[in-house]
Amino acid sequence: MTGRLPPHFLWGTATAAHQVEGNNVHSDCWALEHAEPSLFLEPSGDAADHYRRYEEDIGIVADLGLNAYRFSVEWARVEPEAGHVSEVALDHYCRMAEACLSRGIAPVVTLHHFTQPRWLARRGGFAAPDFPQLFAEQAARVVRALDGIALVCTINELNLPAIAAPYFRGRATAEQRAAAERALGAPLSAFFLHADEEAIFGNGLAAHRAARAAIRAERAGLAVGMTLAISEEHAEPGAEAVRDRRRELYYAPFLNAASEDDFVGVQTYSRMTSRADGSVGVIAGGTATTMGWEDRPEAIGAVCEWIASRWSVPMIVTENGYVGDDDARRAEFIAAAVAGVQGAMAKGADVRGYLYWSLLDNFEWMLGYRQRFGLVSPGGVGQARQVKASARTLSALAAG
Repeated sequence: MTGRLPPHFLWGTATAAHQVEGNNVHSDCWALEHAEPSLFLEPSGDAADHYRRYEEDIGIVADLGLNAYRFSVEWARVEPEAGHVSEVALDHYCRMAEACLSRGIAPVVTLHHFTQPRWLARRGGFAAPDFPQLFAEQAARVVRALDGIALVCTINELNLPAIAAPYFRGRATAEQRAAAERALGAPLSAFFLHADEEAIFGNGLAAHRAARAAIRAERAGLAVGMTLAISEEHAEPGAEAVRDRRRELYYAPFLNAASEDDFVGVQTYSRMTSRADGSVGVIAGGTATTMGWEDRPEAIGAVCEWIASRWSVPMIVTENGYVGDDDARRAEFIAAAVAGVQGAMAKGADVRGYLYWSLLDNFEWMLGYRQRFGLVSPGGVGQARQVKASARTLSALAAG
């Protein structure tokens, strides 16, 4: 299994199509953004215009001396209507992979990063009986079309809806929910971020397995895995059982499933603290990011150590980053996070790569454009790219 992974450590960065490409008009998310009243603070619009400017952006990755770039293939572009496959869209993603390869960058491709075609949402999204089959067909056509892919991530953060359902559902007023369901032509649960646990633990895992089989049938040597949202889990005295229940509910079933994969993508941003009263939240009085998360770069190393203590599947950090406007703090965060990963590796964690989230300041879903993770700011006239100092920190770490 481990022979499928690249022999060298992957240093890179990541994006998701809907968050950076712009004008993804056939997706379920685009419909929800334009509902009235909307769950979203603002629509994605042109986003960072990455669909047109991918060569420039991949050039930045190369200039930083990074050797991996994770991007997603937007299903809603490839199959805008059921059964209609756009060869033009597939050609576009082929060119993206080629732009990476020509610069010595390993293309890491994600097949489902939260969004999906509207027609699929109308059929129920993850809850649709034929979702696993449809997703496997999409996986096969993408890996058949794109040459030189280094790794494939099937579904991004498959476990996230189970963890964050109370947050996402709590944000929706009755009026927003009604507007969203009119826009989707389906229950709001058809949108991945609002999917229910039954759909995720059932069809979600089944779709991952079906896509994995389809990918291996097309390209036997291609490494495949899923990515998971995993926080460092801390417990106040007396709350250890609460913490352990969270781990067993939200992480363990997916990590068990990943034992048949070539790797698991670990996506960690912060730490959650379980309290003796059964509640879970951020430690009071600590430093917080603009998202309200605990500012804790050490979290990623702790998560890698915990996974290695129970599972033997190789890990790639497919997302880790700092959200905020203070780029000096972002640089410090990156250095501390990488040190944490290296410390976990020294203790035996099988980590094969570190991909920072995100290459670009982007559309942060329901929170719009106010939350900034990027190494690069697309701002000003014509969205001119401004490489931040924190990008140089990652570049120096990659250079050793």
